Amino acid sequence: MASTALCAASNLEAGARALGMGGAYTAIADDGAAAYWNPAGITQVKMGLAFSGGVRGDWQTFDAIAQQDSSAVDGNFGFVGAAGLTFEHVAFNVSTEIGARAVAGGSGETVQINRAKEGTLTLATECTELLAIGVNAKYLYLEEETLTSAGSTGKTNANGFAADLGALFKVGKLVRVGAVVKDYPLTKFKLEAEPYELPTRMVLGGAVKVPLLGMVVAVDLETPLRGEGDPIFHVGLEQPILGILFLRAGGYQGTDGFNLTAGGGLKLGPVLLDVATDLGAEKPALYATAGVRF
Repeated sequence: MASTALCAASNLEAGARALGMGGAYTAIADDGAAAYWNPAGITQVKMGLAFSGGVRGDWQTFDAIAQQDSSAVDGNFGFVGAAGLTFEHVAFNVSTEIGARAVAGGSGETVQINRAKEGTLTLATECTELLAIGVNAKYLYLEEETLTSAGSTGKTNANGFAADLGALFKVGKLVRVGAVVKDYPLTKFKLEAEPYELPTRMVLGGAVKVPLLGMVVAVDLETPLRGEGDPIFHVGLEQPILGILFLRAGGYQGTDGFNLTAGGGLKLGPVLLDVATDLGAEKPALYATAGVRF
C-alpha cells in the first residue's frame, strides 16, 4: 500500500491561491489556508475565515464510488473540502478528502479508494520582528478500500496524531523565507495491527516581491524525510492588478513530468474569492476558495 496515497487521498491541496501558484506557498502563507502551508504564517492574519473545495475528475465517478460500481469509475477522481478559522496566534481547521484510482494488474475492474479526515489546531508566535514560528497539532483518520466488480473487499484504516513545525523569516521588506516539517507522527499508526509509517516531509521555500510591478515570485522544494516519494520542486508567481484582481501561474515537478497550474483572484475589501486549476493532470483539478481576511 502506497503511503502517499493514504496520506493525500485526492492529490489536491488547500487553498486556491496556493494551487494557482503551483504550491509554492511556504514563504507566503498569509490567508485562510496559511496553517496548512506554514503554521508560522498565521501571525500575518489578524482574523480570517475560509471555505474551500476542489475536485479532480467528474461527479459520475463520485456517484460510482457511492454505489460501489467499479465498472462505472472513469479514470482517477479526487475531492477535497476544507474550512478554517484563523487568528493571529491560533487557528482551527478541518478537512475531508476522497480519492480513487485504478489498480494496475488488478483482476477485472479494480479501484483503490482512499479517504482522509483531518482536524488541526495551530499555535504561532512572533519571536522577533524578523522571525515567526508555529506548530500544528493534527488528528488524522486515514482509510483505504478496494472496490472490485464483485463489490467492496473491505476497508482498512489508521488514525493518530501528528505535528507540523514551521518558521517564517522576513529578510527585509521584499523577501520571505519559510521552512516546514510536515506530518511528523506523535503516535503510532497501524493498519490491521501492522505498523504504518506516516510520510514526513521537509519543505523549504522563498518568495520575493518585485519592486514597482508588485509581482510575487515564489519557489518551494519539498523533500521526503520518512516514507516513499521523490523531491518535488514548486514554482509560482502572482501579479496584482489595481490591488483588486490577481493573476497567478505556476507549476510543480510530479512523477509524470512538470505540471502547470493557473488561477485568479478577486479582493473586495476583506472578502477574497480565488479559483485555480491544475492543468498537468490526466483530468484537470478545479479549486475554489471564498473567505474574509483582516
